[in-house]
Amino acid sequence: MARPADRRDLSLVRESASTTRVLDLAFIEQRFGDTKEYLKRPLFKSPQLNSAIIMKHALRLNERRLFNGLRVTATKIVFPFSKTDLRLGGAGVFVGEPDFERTLKGRLEYSQPGGFDSDIDLLLLLDSLPSFDPFLMRERLRQSGIEPARCYFDVSEADASRMQKFVTSQIAALVELAFAGEMQAPRELSSRLAEKLMTDETAQSLDPLRATLRLSGEEYREGVFAWKGFLYYKWVVGEISPRIADLARSILAARVLNATREDAAAYNQSRQRIVKILGVTMGRIQAALAEYDEAFKALSQGKPTAFRDFLLSAPKMFLVIGEAVGIIKHIDSFWRFRFPAGRTPTMESDEAAEIFHDFELTLGGIEASHNEHAA
Repeated sequence: MARPADRRDLSLVRESASTTRVLDLAFIEQRFGDTKEYLKRPLFKSPQLNSAIIMKHALRLNERRLFNGLRVTATKIVFPFSKTDLRLGGAGVFVGEPDFERTLKGRLEYSQPGGFDSDIDLLLLLDSLPSFDPFLMRERLRQSGIEPARCYFDVSEADASRMQKFVTSQIAALVELAFAGEMQAPRELSSRLAEKLMTDETAQSLDPLRATLRLSGEEYREGVFAWKGFLYYKWVVGEISPRIADLARSILAARVLNATREDAAAYNQSRQRIVKILGVTMGRIQAALAEYDEAFKALSQGKPTAFRDFLLSAPKMFLVIGEAVGIIKHIDSFWRFRFPAGRTPTMESDEAAEIFHDFELTLGGIEASHNEHAA
C-alpha cells in the first residue's frame, strides 16, 4: 500500500522545485490538459500517473532498507490528495521498491490493454536517468520511440525565474542584432525577451529572433528548444562549478568511523577515483559548452547560418552533457544534504560503503557513456 508523502515537502514543490528534481505532472495537466497536443500525446497511458508528481528523492537512512542499502537516491511517485492544494499531501511509492508494481496496479486505470506494462517500462526508464533535466529526458525518450507532447519538457517556473538575469545577459548581443533600430533600451528588451524565450517560445514578440536565426515552422521550435538547452546547461554549470573544489575537498576529508584497515584503504582509493572523475567530467562539460560559445559568437557577428546548423544538430549532445551534469548535481546535492557545511563529514563504515559505491556507480555510467559516444 502506498505510504503518506511528506506534506511540507509536497507543498513546496511548485514554489521552489528544481526542474531536474521534480516532474510535476499535476501542474502540467492543469496548465495544458485541454490542449490538443496534450490530449493526443500524453506521457503515461494512465490518467492517474499522468497527474502525479514524480521526484528524485534522497533516501533517508530508514528508507535505504527498501533497496537493501544499494541506493542513496530513488524515484518517488506521489499521488496528491488534491492536485490544487498540495498542503493536503499525497500517497507515495518508490519505483523499484518491493511490490511497487502491485501497489501501482491497484490504483491505476487503463482504457486499452498493454498500458500498464508500457507505463512500468517508462517509469523504469525515468528511474534510470540521473535527473529530470528536460533536454536529456527528451532525447532518452526519443531513443526509446516515445515522443509525448512538448509541454512535458519545459523548464520549471522556479528555475526560469532564477535563470532570468543570466539569460538576459546571454542574449543581449543577439537582441541588438535582431532589433536594430528599436526605440526600447536593449537591456529592457533583452530582459523581456529572455522571459518569453524560456516560457513561451511561440510568442509573436520573438519573431525578429526567428527571422535572425533563419528558422521557420518545426525547425524553429527544435532550434529554440536546443538553444534553451544550452542556456540552461550554461546556467547550471555556472551555478555548480564554484562548488566542485569544496565538494572534492569535503569528500577527501570525510571521516569514516569503525572501518577496518582494509576498508579504510578501499574507501580512500574510492574517493580518490570519485574526485578524479568529477574533475575530468567537468572539463568535458565545459569543452562541450565551448562549442556552443563558438557558434553563438559567429551569430553575434552577423553569421546566423553556423549557429542555426549547430542548434539543429545539437540535441544529440544533450545525452552526454545532460547525464554528466545530472550526476554531478546528484553528488553535490546529496553530499550537501547529508553533510551540511561547517563541520567535517562523519559517517559509519557501512554508510561510507553505500555512498561511495553509489557515487562510483553513477560516475562509471558517465565514463561508459563518454567512451560509447567517442567510439
